[in-house]
Amino acid sequence: MKEEHISTITQKQPADKNWSHRFVIVVGLSIAYLPGYIHKILNLFGTRFGPEGPPSVILWNWLSVLVLTLYIIVIERRGLASIRLARPTKKDLEWACIFWGIGMSWNWIMNMIAPQPHNEGLDTLINLPLPVIIALIITTAVTEEILFRGYSIERLRELTGKLWIAVSLSFMVFVFPHIQFFETQWLLYHGIGTVFIYILYVWRRNLWACILTHFLSNAPLLILAIGLD
Repeated sequence: MKEEHISTITQKQPADKNWSHRFVIVVGLSIAYLPGYIHKILNLFGTRFGPEGPPSVILWNWLSVLVLTLYIIVIERRGLASIRLARPTKKDLEWACIFWGIGMSWNWIMNMIAPQPHNEGLDTLINLPLPVIIALIITTAVTEEILFRGYSIERLRELTGKLWIAVSLSFMVFVFPHIQFFETQWLLYHGIGTVFIYILYVWRRNLWACILTHFLSNAPLLILAIGLD
């Protein structure tokens, strides 16, 4: 009887630990995706907080990154290397620039073949004050890579056991709000660049490389804004 009792306890412990680990990951993902649903939560309570429109990204993305960082260190008891936020090699940065060049070349070619039509989302961005645009460029490059690439892919991989599933889910979560704001045409001009950032991440396994590619891809927004002044 004692042996059976001990065996039952031994079987339960790994199962309980497994479910506990999954729960921790789900909570972490909820924090990572907070910017996508925080406004809906506030609306449910009839509350408004912080700036409206694109500038709200600056507040909620950085807040999510801060909370998520504390969560990784305190609750998960891991380091930031667990989301591939580690010192990049020279090759990592070189390939980041190469992949940015490929994405920009695709964008340029597509604009030559089929010029991008009027886009209300883009107009909204380039008409913001320059300091806000600069803050958005830096914010999205850093925070989106942490929230939607590094943490999302690594934890979804642990949750599903499949890298391709993790990448696919992360891609959908990342792309959906961009399509909502920039419309489906965004995929034609920037979809390939986004795919290459995912390829870069899976290949080089370094988030700083992806942050650099993302930053360089966002930078032309500043040129467009200055050109309108």
